[in-house]
Amino acid sequence: MEQKKERGLKEIVAARIELFKRKPEAAIYKPKATSKHVRGLYTETKVREHLVKSDYGEAAGGTNLAPNPIELLLSAVAACIEAAFYEFAEHEGIKVQSLAVDVEGTLDLRGFFMVDESVTPGFQDLKYTFTIETSDDEAKVRDLAERVVAHCPVVDSLKRPISLTGNFLIRNT
Repeated sequence: MEQKKERGLKEIVAARIELFKRKPEAAIYKPKATSKHVRGLYTETKVREHLVKSDYGEAAGGTNLAPNPIELLLSAVAACIEAAFYEFAEHEGIKVQSLAVDVEGTLDLRGFFMVDESVTPGFQDLKYTFTIETSDDEAKVRDLAERVVAHCPVVDSLKRPISLTGNFLIRNT
């Protein structure tokens, strides 16, 4: 029996780039997440077939079963940068021994707790440290890292205003 050859990441990226050049409509991606309250400040969110848990630390009234939503946002920034870099490093033939991304943000919780309307509830800043271990040329690696951060959809979604619309479905019981 003939074994099906698995495509490597390099081939997958190249094929996707070519497809998106030929058929821009094929590049439209609409991810979805559905979150449900479980108890207290603990929630479970379904993303594809995955379960993402969220909770707050005990000092904030949670049970510390999982990261809180703002920490999940930081992890999304870190994961997007890291995965995208690895994906495009493979595509461009850059050898990676290890990658790590640390992301830290500053919040003034007076905004979230509606204590001071002049304080925004979101991050005041985000800072990342991207550590790349490689034997390849530093300038080439830095160029790719800068392009990846500039094209990371999570980073971009935080840096520029986007449309956010919603509905409130309130059911009286």
